[in-house]
Amino acid sequence: MPRQLAAGSLTDGRAKSGIFARRPGNKCFGMEEKMRRERYFIRYLYKWLILVFFLFTIVSISFNMLNYQREREYYSEIIEKEQQDRINYLSKNIEDGFIKLKITASMILKEDVVKELYCKWDFINSYERSKLLDNIRRRCLEIDNLNSFVSSSAFYLPERGLKIDGNGFGIVGRQAYDFANPDWYGDRIIMKDKKAYIVEMSRKNYLKGWEEDNILGIFVIELDEKVIREELAFAKMMEGDILFMTDYQKSTLLFQTAPIDLKEIEVQEVPGEIQVDKESYILMRSKGGGYFFELYYMQDQTFIRLIRERMLISILTFIGAIVLTLLAASAVFYRRIYRPLEILLVDAFARIKESHFSYRIPLPEKESVFTNLYQNFNYMAQRIDTLVSRELQQKILVNQANFKHLQAQINPHFMYNSYFLLYRMIKKGDKEGSLLVCESLGKFFKYITRDSEESKKLGDEIAHARSYGVIQGFRFKNILQMDFAELPEKYGYIEVPRLIIQPLIENVFKYVVNELDEEEKIILRVKYEEEGGHLFVCVENSGNIEDTRLERIREKFGEPKENEDITALANISFRLNVFFDQEDSVTVSRSELGGLKVCLRLKL
Repeated sequence: MPRQLAAGSLTDGRAKSGIFARRPGNKCFGMEEKMRRERYFIRYLYKWLILVFFLFTIVSISFNMLNYQREREYYSEIIEKEQQDRINYLSKNIEDGFIKLKITASMILKEDVVKELYCKWDFINSYERSKLLDNIRRRCLEIDNLNSFVSSSAFYLPERGLKIDGNGFGIVGRQAYDFANPDWYGDRIIMKDKKAYIVEMSRKNYLKGWEEDNILGIFVIELDEKVIREELAFAKMMEGDILFMTDYQKSTLLFQTAPIDLKEIEVQEVPGEIQVDKESYILMRSKGGGYFFELYYMQDQTFIRLIRERMLISILTFIGAIVLTLLAASAVFYRRIYRPLEILLVDAFARIKESHFSYRIPLPEKESVFTNLYQNFNYMAQRIDTLVSRELQQKILVNQANFKHLQAQINPHFMYNSYFLLYRMIKKGDKEGSLLVCESLGKFFKYITRDSEESKKLGDEIAHARSYGVIQGFRFKNILQMDFAELPEKYGYIEVPRLIIQPLIENVFKYVVNELDEEEKIILRVKYEEEGGHLFVCVENSGNIEDTRLERIREKFGEPKENEDITALANISFRLNVFFDQEDSVTVSRSELGGLKVCLRLKL
């Protein structure tokens, strides 16, 4: 039994009997008044320290807010200028690379080798034709290696259905006309099948237009989208920034570092703030270039949050310095005055209030003004502990005597009936039934006699009660119907006092079954209900209990009179109240079956 629970119960009992009752002039009132004054004094001492702390805090916050606004404007200008220079350089670098590709492709188309291949295709032998094809293949390799923006290049001779690239040549038929679109002639970069190309074409007759039958050759350069994306990504200052390229007409999205919808972005010439997917960006456009593409930069406003975090860190650092200074200034006061008063007025009296009467205040190594107070408190606590221990020991002895008396009631009475039951069953030749009764009887007496623990698991208690029910079920099988529910596994580990279930079932046989007429029958039911953090174990029986008898039972175990024999029900109620530190652990009521219903309330 936990000492603090028992002591608390005893304290409550003595308070009712007048041992700790408060009277005018009682020292408890003076102690409470002193505690109130001492706590007011402590709060008064710390009030000025707290006031200084708040003044310094307000100054710190105001200073850092002003500093934050200045740094935000300064960093915004610095970042915007630096990023503008970045995208201008990047735009020029990519633009120059595309121009070189365009010029090189145009020069190749104007070379004599292309004209010879077209004009002499049908009149030269395979050797000369291979030399011309190989010459053009090498020119394709030159473009492939011209800069890192090129993924591959190829020359098409549409009229012959011929394709030549760095790997060789082949006949592609009508596929050679895939890029022979007159509408693309004025475009700098062409998007086809989600790929970007630079296309250069030459005509047979420069006096005619770009009709399909007037196209001599087509040079197609596929751009390496991955490389261009990496170039754009290198220009990002922060992870959340986005770069994207459009065609020179600002109508088609060519490359981007993150998925965006061009329709949601209001393209503007000067830097300005825009909102995309509820995120704020500063949109900037590269200066210069614009022949092949337009380059835009969406600057994430994360840097503002970074500055805000810096401001917060600065404030917290400043406040931390103030706190450390205040702690250092109040250390002597805390150790010399506040802590000794707290030990006496808060800790010590709280322990006594919680019935920890064995608590003693450790005396300081060096004598101080509080040493005498500590000694007087320890003397008072020792006197109380002596009185409580004496009464507690008496209560424990009474409780143990009641428990032993309960066991003595169970053993002889039940033993005689069980032996006569076995005698009759063996005489009748009921071998299986007698074996089951023997097994249950052995478990029953083993649980009572061999195990001296004061607490058990609920699963063991239920198993013990079930053994008792099996034996009695054979004894009264003609008049008894037993409904003993299985205990859910999750409740089996609850710690409870010993012998709290079986005595309830025994009472049914003692006060109900033994008084039945031969033709009468009875129903005995054991069930479990969980409610409000408690498990209710209910034992009920059929019958017709009178209201006056039900009220007498409640009075008898609710407030047993002194020197009166404690019944099993009162014993269980007392032990559960102490074990779980609660009231009303046992309740009695009328069962739905008509008889008595007893419920035990166990904490989960």
